[in-house]
Amino acid sequence: MLTRATTNAVAYRSSSMRRMRRRAVNATTRLYCATNGCTSFLVIDETAGVAHCEICGYTRRLNH
Repeated sequence: MLTRATTNAVAYRSSSMRRMRRRAVNATTRLYCATNGCTSFLVIDETAGVAHCEICGYTRRLNH
């Protein structure tokens, strides 16, 4: 059985690892979905100037 301190340490470490992966992904050319809990990439529509998530429906306008 894990102590409360160990459980918190494991949860903190996993959230830190997810945060680092997101930062690495954002450094590339692919856009990461910004909604809470969605772990997908945005699909870019260059003609309309928007990007959208096929999982949650989030839409983002692209700056040109």
